[in-house]
Amino acid sequence: MKNFIYCCLAAMISFILPACSLDENPQSSLSEKEAFSTSRLIYVNSVASLYTSIGNMLDGETTSDVNTLQELPSDEAILPGRQGDWVDGGEWQNIFLHNFESSVEMYSNCWNYLYQVIGLCNSSIDLLTKVEETNPEAEDYIYEVRAIRAVYYYYAMDLFGQIPLVISSDESISDVVQSDRSDVFKFVTEELAACLPHLSSASSQNAGDYYGRITQAVAYMYMAKCALNAPVYTIDDISRTSYGAFVGDDLSGTCRASETLGAAVSESGNNISITVDGTARNAWETVIYCVNKIEGLGYSLESDYSNNFAVTNNNSRENIFTVPDDDNIYKVWNGDLMRSIHYNHGDAMGYEGWNGMCATVQQMKTLDYGKDNQDPRLVLNYYTGTDYTEDTDGELVNDGATDKNLEYLPLDVQVDFKAGADAHIVKCAGARFKKYKFDKSSSIEGNLNNDIVIMRYGDALLMKAEAEYRSGEKPQALIDVNRIRMRAGASPRQILDLNDILDERAEELAWEGFRRQDQIRFCTFTQPTADRYEGVWHNASSGDYNNDADGYTVVFPIPYSVINENGNLKQNPGYSI
Repeated sequence: MKNFIYCCLAAMISFILPACSLDENPQSSLSEKEAFSTSRLIYVNSVASLYTSIGNMLDGETTSDVNTLQELPSDEAILPGRQGDWVDGGEWQNIFLHNFESSVEMYSNCWNYLYQVIGLCNSSIDLLTKVEETNPEAEDYIYEVRAIRAVYYYYAMDLFGQIPLVISSDESISDVVQSDRSDVFKFVTEELAACLPHLSSASSQNAGDYYGRITQAVAYMYMAKCALNAPVYTIDDISRTSYGAFVGDDLSGTCRASETLGAAVSESGNNISITVDGTARNAWETVIYCVNKIEGLGYSLESDYSNNFAVTNNNSRENIFTVPDDDNIYKVWNGDLMRSIHYNHGDAMGYEGWNGMCATVQQMKTLDYGKDNQDPRLVLNYYTGTDYTEDTDGELVNDGATDKNLEYLPLDVQVDFKAGADAHIVKCAGARFKKYKFDKSSSIEGNLNNDIVIMRYGDALLMKAEAEYRSGEKPQALIDVNRIRMRAGASPRQILDLNDILDERAEELAWEGFRRQDQIRFCTFTQPTADRYEGVWHNASSGDYNNDADGYTVVFPIPYSVINENGNLKQNPGYSI
């Protein structure tokens, strides 16, 4: 199975195109009887090809990946303008400064990608339903594809709020209408609940028959994510102020979470009912239940944090859902390392660097950079100073602009560097992406042989701690947070508040693509930070920081190209067409 899970890559490439058709039938060429004569062929020709596209959620080379839209608007990561490098018409600065415009290609690329996969799932489900008439083995594959589709609707709902809900390849693009966000949330959770009994209990992260596939643990994890964010996902975008409850009240630039605002979010979760495994529970109970089920399936913390991102991380007992990635069979391009490290850093280790994305000053403050109590995970997730030499056999390299050596300067990053700024600082500013152990044996840049981690138990345990805190079980929440901290070698917390939990998620889950979600849920997404505030210097082609006092920016605009194609769709409140 390992050799053919992604065997339809070549066929899939022709389907992952920048178009927004929801009614194409890419599987029509596979309708011959021979293509579905055995269980293995049913899987290969109707399911395996869908997994090929999952890696594109994390494709740092393009502007279509989900991770970019989760990280770069947050307080965690920034892609600064470096005097000509990465200015790109202000695109990257605008997303960091929350100037989300519907005409920007970044949003349409991501929308089209998500709906391409949804369309492929619909086609596979329709095809498998016909195959099931003569081959009952197709039934479980239908549930697996339905679960994949639910996952993609989860991402689309999270990013864009009001979206079309299309569940058949027979539905014409001209008939598509938007669904309320709460209806999409209900669809996703009900689909996952329906699919769970039919999914395998095997480990998805280990090589074997279910390597990289949606299994029960993966479905429980996505159900827990839905439940954790349910107070956000059950609001329908009927006005510019619909998300006013998630607008923070800290204007000091420290961007702290409020216990008062958090209490309202917690109470909202108490009143949301979600049914899993036949029992209805509130949102926080659902999170705890799902994490307990994941634990029962054998997942736990690795003793060493770094094991989850090692070259051979498919042996991790913590990673729940990964994208198999190598330079041989599973060629899934992940450009985060390349997009972040300095050119000469990359050259010295036989790789390529684009000297772009880095950590914010806010993130460095959260991790207590340079202090005696600096979080141990900082050096595991970020290159700072000259510690890049661990990849270059101890060799220092030039900064590319002066006669000085490259040294990453975490506290010197800015949204945009003015003309005449110190060239050394411009080239070196910002802590850089590290996380995954670099594998010099990889023969293809962007394929590092480390499987790409999408979901892991460390996140699940922090989700459980948050749900415990929000439901009044604060002593147990403290115990669970300290389990995470002690594994990393950080000193245990003596007391716990909501801001501590938010900080812990920043420290533990750096670069993993959850920060925007977390900030929205903790009511800090709209608040100014050490890097982002009214009047901050920015490129002339971008706008000033959008200090959104209404909350409409917690969802992105529906892309203009999509609305222009379908007159049934309306823009999210707060955005111009």
